[in-house]
Amino acid sequence: MSLVALNPMPSAGRHHAVLVAGLGLLLAGWAFAQGLVFNAALLNWIEHEYGDAARDRVVELQELVAHGEALDERAKLERVNAFFNRIGYDSDDLRWDQKDYWATPFEVLGVNSADCEDYAISKYFTLISMGVEEQRLRITYVKSIDTDEAHMVLGYYPSPEADPLILDNLTARIAAAAERTDLVPVYSFNGTDLWLAVNGLEPRRVGSADRLSRWRAYQSRLMQQMAMGRETVVQ
Repeated sequence: MSLVALNPMPSAGRHHAVLVAGLGLLLAGWAFAQGLVFNAALLNWIEHEYGDAARDRVVELQELVAHGEALDERAKLERVNAFFNRIGYDSDDLRWDQKDYWATPFEVLGVNSADCEDYAISKYFTLISMGVEEQRLRITYVKSIDTDEAHMVLGYYPSPEADPLILDNLTARIAAAAERTDLVPVYSFNGTDLWLAVNGLEPRRVGSADRLSRWRAYQSRLMQQMAMGRETVVQ
């Protein structure tokens, strides 16, 4: 992940301008209000592209979503965090031969590897699929103080003004943001909104997530994968 958007700026105004300009690399169009869709054609595609073991992993995700809807939200967070954190880490350069590729949950399970963006976004869509309201979730870019590198996590907000809980692939423990003093928030987004943290202050809404072109391209690719045989839903 590039640290370009995280470099210090000479003023808050310039910091804001550079970050928002950089967000033009990313964009959200359609929000997946109903979450992930599983169907026979999707599973057949996974098996063809990645093999039997990959298909089994996607079926396991399908079962997690189906059985998890009845859980309370803390239990949903724990289950989803654990499910994806068991997947091995791999860089985009090595896995996808690209500098910054956002893999869908199905691609993550297909290759059985992920980087920080892939973990966070896969958890986001899975939790929406389990009935967590999108407004409670924010995909969040942070700077790790320990590594001096950019990182991505998923924030869960029990209420709009609450300190969010952080789902992080680097730790199994889901902790409140106030406890994660090793992370400095930069900006966050979901399917509808974009927030920018400036100089460590409270995030403020700066516009629609439609600014994020990479996010829009990601959603388009995920839609295409889920659209295969949508009328034939696997029970």
